[in-house]
Amino acid sequence: MKIEKIILNIVLSILNGLTFFIHPKQNRITFISMTADHLTGDFYQIDQALKKEGCYDIHYDLFQIHKTIKGYFLYFINLCHQLIQMKQSKLIILNDNNYIVSQFKPKETKVLQIWHACGAIKKFGNQIERSYPIQGYDAVLCSAPYWKEVYAQAFGVNSSQVYVTGLPRIDELLDPQRQKTQKEMLYVKYPMIKEKKCILYAPTFRGNMVKGFQVASFDMGKILDALGDEYCILYKFHPLLPDIQINHLRAIDCHDEDLYALMHVSDVLISDYSSVILDYSLLNKPMIAYIDDVEEYDQTVGFNLDYQKEFPGPVCFKEDELMDALKDIHTNPDISRFQQKYIIHKDGQNTKRVIEQIHILMRG
Repeated sequence: MKIEKIILNIVLSILNGLTFFIHPKQNRITFISMTADHLTGDFYQIDQALKKEGCYDIHYDLFQIHKTIKGYFLYFINLCHQLIQMKQSKLIILNDNNYIVSQFKPKETKVLQIWHACGAIKKFGNQIERSYPIQGYDAVLCSAPYWKEVYAQAFGVNSSQVYVTGLPRIDELLDPQRQKTQKEMLYVKYPMIKEKKCILYAPTFRGNMVKGFQVASFDMGKILDALGDEYCILYKFHPLLPDIQINHLRAIDCHDEDLYALMHVSDVLISDYSSVILDYSLLNKPMIAYIDDVEEYDQTVGFNLDYQKEFPGPVCFKEDELMDALKDIHTNPDISRFQQKYIIHKDGQNTKRVIEQIHILMRG
């Protein structure tokens, strides 16, 4: 164990002992995130629904880690703050794994894990080697029965604690008015894309927090030059990756743009092992997998499904295969089966089901 982690655990243990007198307020809910300093996606939808009901005292601990000396110091301070917040709250809502919950969860506090994806194509959490075990969750949400056992393994819970509510973000994704508004906003910001065939490239990361993160990509400039002027690529890499610039006029860096907005303006998705393929499938648009490192990835990380068999579209291992797939874009008829297996709720009621689950946890 590194000296930094030893010091962190000592400080947190002392703080935990000194704050023994703090007990949760029975109507207090706290959102905790380490990936964004503001409410987005599912957090935003749930927060708005809870505020509309007006039943609870809602608090927030939203923090984004920056890999600098100052960033790590602020992270240390934030962990101490999280511990206090947890002791004060009846319910904690998370969208990522949390060190304090796994190591110092207060007995009187309940924790709801909504996760930040509609599923898990690649293995994660307790399914892979970790520096500490994931534990401490009272309830976990998922998008289909298929994910119940996967999430039970990854989050260290029983499958009976995994609830198939669907995620609020899907209500937003399939909202026609929201789709129209998001498209119009992007067309104003990037007028050139309105007359082009837009390829959305949204891959996941390689690596980890210890060894660092990388992206496996293809030569976007080469692909665009071969396809011609009618095409552009909107690329959005994983938030854990550094800002990457591609030197081509028709390759547009969209790291600050809303992913769902990009989905709506795009004509086709290129991705890999990212769960974005689950969300995108609901739009019934073509998808292409580019996985030139699939054997290595399977050996080092692993999959929660038979990726090459299940992916509803062309699976490409080389750039020339990717080029051929882009020249013959069409929606795979198997996409309906894919949807029904991995995301079952498309009725616009996901947020309502999640709020009902929160009420149950708060009453318990």
